[in-house]
Amino acid sequence: MPTAHDRIPVTKDPALAEALDRAGALVKPGTPTARLVHDLAIRGAQALVEDHQRDAEAIERLVRRSTSTDPGYDRDVLADIERLGWGQP
Repeated sequence: MPTAHDRIPVTKDPALAEALDRAGALVKPGTPTARLVHDLAIRGAQALVEDHQRDAEAIERLVRRSTSTDPGYDRDVLADIERLGWGQP
């Protein structure tokens, strides 16, 4: 079908074939493979963005907590953790 958009050739290697089989079992029977690849690419991109955002948010929480005046742990114990952990005097 003619389109104004660029086409992207994709090789159906074993990993892609398996992914399409797994996803294909969850969608309407007869869904064209190109439609399935398109939809999976869009959903996959969104998942990657969300993962990146969660990672960035987790790092930001760690930075805030570790630089806070009250990080939620005893800094004196942390400074002496090796001696305390090994029971050394």
